[in-house]
Amino acid sequence: MKNGILLVLLLIISVSGIAQKKSKGKEKEKKHTVKNEVIDVGVTEVIPKPDSATRFTGIIKYRMTSDDPSQRDSMFIVFGENKIRVIMFTPGYKEGQIFENHFLASFTDSAFYIIDPRMKTYKLEKLGARNAGVEFSLENFKKTSQVMKYVCMEYSGEMKMKEDVFEAAALVSKQHSYLYAMDYDFMNIQPIVKEYRIVLGWRTKTDDNENTYVIAYQVLPVDVSSFFDLTGYKQQ
Repeated sequence: MKNGILLVLLLIISVSGIAQKKSKGKEKEKKHTVKNEVIDVGVTEVIPKPDSATRFTGIIKYRMTSDDPSQRDSMFIVFGENKIRVIMFTPGYKEGQIFENHFLASFTDSAFYIIDPRMKTYKLEKLGARNAGVEFSLENFKKTSQVMKYVCMEYSGEMKMKEDVFEAAALVSKQHSYLYAMDYDFMNIQPIVKEYRIVLGWRTKTDDNENTYVIAYQVLPVDVSSFFDLTGYKQQ
C-alpha cells in the first residue's frame, strides 16, 4: 500500500576500440566494437521497519467529530502485543445513554472478534473481511503537523469505497510505533497503524465538502493485558 521509492538511473556503458595491423605491402584495419550495453538495475523499494525505541502499548483515546457539532462520538484504541482492541462510544436514545461496541483484531491468527461484554459472547470473522475492496492512496509529502504535543507525519491522498471517492489524510506519530503490524486499517476504512507507526489523526472529505475527523486527545502507556483476556466468553 504506499512505501517510499528510490528511482535509480539507467547505467549506460559504451566502449569502442580500433586495432590496426599491418601486413606485407598492405594495411588492414580491424575495428572491434563493444555494443552499447544497457543495464537495468530496477527500482529499489524502501521497506519500513519497526522502531523498537518508540514502541508503544497502551490506550489512546480519540474524539470523532464532523462538520455537524452535534455529532460527537469517541473511541478508545487499545494497543497490545499482536492484538488491537477498538471500543466505540455512541450516544443512545435517552439523555446520558451511551452505547459501546467492542472489536478485537488478532494478528497472530488473522481473526476479527465482535465482542459483547454484557453477554460474555463474541462473533468471529476473518480479519480484513469487512468493507473488502476499499483502496487507500496515501503518500508522505514530507509535511508535518502536531496532535497534542506529538509531531506527526502527514500522509494525504484518497480513499476509494465502491463508487465513492473521499479526500483523505492521516497524521502518523513519530513518537509511537506498533511493532506487530506494518499497516492496519480498522474495518478497512480507518487507518490505525501506518508503516509500523500509530495514527493519531484521520480526516475524510466527501465531494459535498463534508468532513469527518478522528483526533487523539489522550495517550496512556498502561498495562492492557486484561483487554485481551476472553476467558469465560463464548462464541456465538
